[in-house]
Amino acid sequence: MDSVTVTRHSQVTIPKEIREAVGITKGDKVKMKVVEGNKIVIEKADEEVWKDCTDFLPVDFEKLLTSLRTDSRNRFKRLGLVP
Repeated sequence: MDSVTVTRHSQVTIPKEIREAVGITKGDKVKMKVVEGNKIVIEKADEEVWKDCTDFLPVDFEKLLTSLRTDSRNRFKRLGLVP
């Protein structure tokens, strides 16, 4: 197990051997979580997971969003919360 030093800005450097083993390169995102009380797990974030998630919103989403905003404004006006 490699040992690293925490800087005054709470930063750590992932050792080269570990970065190369999991394919972490400059600009990559990583996820961190605490497990078993005092252990920290760092894993490379899978940004590819969102590339196929393009068709989950309705086709007329912008129109729906505009309608919701208008409805909210009207409700706030009726309640006297906005002029």
